[in-house]
Amino acid sequence: MLRTAASPSVSRHPVRVFEAVVAEVRDLGPHFRRITLAGPSLRGFGVPGPTLDLRVKLILPAPGHPLTPPGAPDGTLQPGWYQAWLRQEQPGRGFIRSYTVRAFRQGPGGPHIDIDVVLHDGPAAHAGPGSAWARDAAPGQPAWFVGPDAAAVTAATPLPEAGINWNPGSARHVLLAGDETAVPAVSSILEALPEHLSGDAYLEVPDARGVLPITTRSGVGITWLDRDSGAVPRGRRLEQAVGDAVARNGVGPGTYAWVGAETGTVGALRRCLVGAGLDPRTSEFRGYWSRGKAGSGANGIPLAAT
Repeated sequence: MLRTAASPSVSRHPVRVFEAVVAEVRDLGPHFRRITLAGPSLRGFGVPGPTLDLRVKLILPAPGHPLTPPGAPDGTLQPGWYQAWLRQEQPGRGFIRSYTVRAFRQGPGGPHIDIDVVLHDGPAAHAGPGSAWARDAAPGQPAWFVGPDAAAVTAATPLPEAGINWNPGSARHVLLAGDETAVPAVSSILEALPEHLSGDAYLEVPDARGVLPITTRSGVGITWLDRDSGAVPRGRRLEQAVGDAVARNGVGPGTYAWVGAETGTVGALRRCLVGAGLDPRTSEFRGYWSRGKAGSGANGIPLAAT
């Protein structure tokens, strides 16, 4: 955990706009690119605990057009800011894409945020604004994003309002499942888990080169599943692994599940787990993307429209 602002004295919206610059770009093999953001405004970024699956919303300009970030000049936002942003006309509005904070850490000169982005393959690999940003990111480029305001978020703030959905409560057994788009979130979660938690984490990646080092103090076992460079359809090995685990062990009443992947895969895993007795109201299912769409989950925009 890195928290950099003092306790709040007035009520403020839990998220705000931060202006940063790209400090470093580093490929983590052929499937992931780590983009590190830095800047003085990050001293006001943070949550009172580990970042877990914390998501920030990157604000991207339309190519060739200036960007006017939402909110006040100092970055503060008001309730309803997102709806107001949606009502703006393109191209000035730009695009918003959500990414997991892989790490929030102290770096040279101040706080740094690491964002691990999937490098997609295929003919439509760079069709969306997020893919184009990841492809073209270079040190010195400006970046704007919406994230938790350390001066407004307290221990009493509901976690989803700050961008965190991981919430196992009193569970002692967890099941995590995700494709490559969820690897940053699952990695961050596993690194923060306490020793008393047990369970399983299943991560599906394009091939063995997508396996990344993950450390955890917990008793959660990590299983990597690869698609043999496209020989196996997306999601199939993840669905098989979770289905086999449920068939072997069932789903105990104290199990918490966190699932993040393509929307169709998430739906299949939800049906599998709920059919085995999991209460979906106390677990987390997130469609990170949809086939043929740019953007997040079921709300993504068809690629031809971006």
